[in-house]
Amino acid sequence: MKNRILKICLVLISVLIVWGVYVVLKPEPKTIAGLMESYENPGIKIKIRSPFSGTVLVAKKGEVIFKEAYGLSNRETNEENEVDTKYGIGSVTKQFTAMLVMQLVEEGKLKLQDTIGYYLPYLPEEKANHITIHQLLTHTSGLAHYFALPAIGVNLSDFRKTKYTPKELVQLIGKTNMIAKPGEQFYYSSLGYDVLGAIIEEVSGKPFADFLDEKIVKPLQLKNTGFASNEYISNELAKGYAYREVYGLDWWTSEHGGEIREAPFRDQSTAYAAGGMHSTVEDLFIWSEAIKSHKLLSPELTKIMLSPDKKGHCYGWVRNWDDIVEKNINARLYGHGGALTGNSAYIGMYDDGTTIIYLANINNLKAEEILHQLYLRANDLKDDYKLKGYPNRSSYEKFIAAGGMTALKDYFQRLSEYSGYTVNPSNSTMRGVMKIHLEAGKQKVADSLKTVFLNTYNPNETTINDFGYDFLYSDNSNYALQFFIENTKRYPFSSNVWDSLGEAYLTYKDYDSAIDCYKKAVELGEQVNHRSLEDYKENLKKAESLNKS
Repeated sequence: MKNRILKICLVLISVLIVWGVYVVLKPEPKTIAGLMESYENPGIKIKIRSPFSGTVLVAKKGEVIFKEAYGLSNRETNEENEVDTKYGIGSVTKQFTAMLVMQLVEEGKLKLQDTIGYYLPYLPEEKANHITIHQLLTHTSGLAHYFALPAIGVNLSDFRKTKYTPKELVQLIGKTNMIAKPGEQFYYSSLGYDVLGAIIEEVSGKPFADFLDEKIVKPLQLKNTGFASNEYISNELAKGYAYREVYGLDWWTSEHGGEIREAPFRDQSTAYAAGGMHSTVEDLFIWSEAIKSHKLLSPELTKIMLSPDKKGHCYGWVRNWDDIVEKNINARLYGHGGALTGNSAYIGMYDDGTTIIYLANINNLKAEEILHQLYLRANDLKDDYKLKGYPNRSSYEKFIAAGGMTALKDYFQRLSEYSGYTVNPSNSTMRGVMKIHLEAGKQKVADSLKTVFLNTYNPNETTINDFGYDFLYSDNSNYALQFFIENTKRYPFSSNVWDSLGEAYLTYKDYDSAIDCYKKAVELGEQVNHRSLEDYKENLKKAESLNKS
């Protein structure tokens, strides 16, 4: 019996090895159709994070050369996606919001340098009298992204389920903590675009959906685009799904090596002008052509709208997304992606006339890989244009052998030149380089990297916390404390950062310091009735108990 089981196991292992070799050695498809089919099935799915389910359109110089749908729009009924299937487009909505603002500018009804308090006087003074419309459009307002809500005691899960009027949503945003002075730094903020939506309604005197319909949808005769109700989204759009990979025994019964679940409900009022619209690839192609031909906005104001500010961000668009440029140093484009739980979208307009649009109802997709591979096939190019010289950082020895910090600096300097704005190494790269230097006993280099990261990247509290926890549970646990302490200095009114610092002290068995931090977390948590308040109290009891023992 044991021998039979052993033989079965050996056969299964052999099958897996053969299948793995086949996947690795199988040549990548040469056509757009072949590429998308491979993304739909397990073939090279891993390169885009999730199996593709959605619709793709590729055009060259105004002519559509490819248009096809894949996967299911409803997995319960097995209804298939079609070319005219409507999807949530997430932050691609920001392009439309920016256009509505610019149309109001063209009509002389608002000015880009106006402060937002002129239109929304109920906002707190620090925001009302200092943030301009231009800063909201370019993500330089100092407003945070959604992570600012838990800091004021708003559970993100509850937030997504709650219905807000535009004024109620803006009043909530008004309570969030600023993360920079207006105009100083780039911080991507959907909350900023929600404020723009409220301003549009205030100036136009119409609901966002109606003004969008009047100024963009009807003039362009878009048949399947708009901002609609929860009921419409539920009944008329492809259902959204989330995918996660599974391993071990679960792999055998999985679909495409993962688990697919229906995305949770989100009230449209919370997505609003930052991410609540829906569309089709055909409508978005009409939209992209209208941008180029100035059907909705004068050439002068279109130029302003598409002028990059910090980090390449224009008004609702990004110029030369560095993740795409890194894969093809000759690529020049305007684009923007969108991602809701269960939806992924991207529209890219390349300078050479290539337009690529995809809409999907399974997330999370790796947009830069999809865009890059589609662009190569649309233009019959080989994959020979990657930026070269990225040093190996798997170990200190290999990193130094590849040129070390000099090579890393040179790589990102060249990427910045190709992109047209400063591109820094990613958070994970910085963290990894710090680790290999610490492991090699190069404390001073690691410290200098930490200083550069904290002062140049201006990371938010979530990012700093992530660094802290990553070091806390690594071979360099002592290094974690510096990040947690820095977080409390930068975000002293966040109960969560004090709780995290308390956990670090608890790990180091510094119970007195842990108690002080947990008390601070409880104090701040009580002020906003934080969702984790009871956890803070339990952590405090635990620290006090350990201190007595």
